Amino acid sequence: MADLISYEELRKVQNAERNNTALQQLEPSFFEKVREYISTKKKLIRENESKDNTFALQTVEKGKQELKNIEKIIDDICSRRQKKILMQAITNLTARVHNTEMMLSEEEELYNRMIELLKLNSSLFIAKFSEISKNEIMKGSRKLKLIRITDDVPPFVWTDERTYGPFRKEDVTNMPHDICEILIKQGKATEIVENNGEQKNENAEGKKQVLSEMQEEDSA
Repeated sequence: MADLISYEELRKVQNAERNNTALQQLEPSFFEKVREYISTKKKLIRENESKDNTFALQTVEKGKQELKNIEKIIDDICSRRQKKILMQAITNLTARVHNTEMMLSEEEELYNRMIELLKLNSSLFIAKFSEISKNEIMKGSRKLKLIRITDDVPPFVWTDERTYGPFRKEDVTNMPHDICEILIKQGKATEIVENNGEQKNENAEGKKQVLSEMQEEDSA
């Protein structure tokens, strides 16, 4: 069990995000410590709610107020970090090197998706002054990658407002590059690499060929 974080330490983390323009590093143990702190407060509240004395009532009220304050602090930390990540994406839109060292894994995913969306938005805006069609830009932004699903994936709606899935383990499908990267990172898919014009891992049995909606659209 991690050492409990104190309320004052939690406020220090909040103030560090508030007083600095750059993302602050969150130690891996930070989240476990906060979870343990919240769990301890809830346990203390439960133990005193059944008691009928002034001290117990005060302990319950104080504990509930602290939990509300903790929730506000966590929301504030999250909000401030999101704003910094979005601003960093806007500022570094054309950069070749992106510093994501201080980001959590899910924050890095947010950052990368924002970069892609901002680039797409810029292309669509600039296209209004040229003869390039929106369909051409959208098609170019959706590079496909062939992957094998390694764990069941429920249906989900992506940033292009399309619904993908559901997918079952061992399904093979072409998916937009950005979606594939996330599924691979989450351990839910592996890339099928071309080798001498053949796709690796093509067994006569065990492969279910699933064509994605986008592949069907491109071939139409």
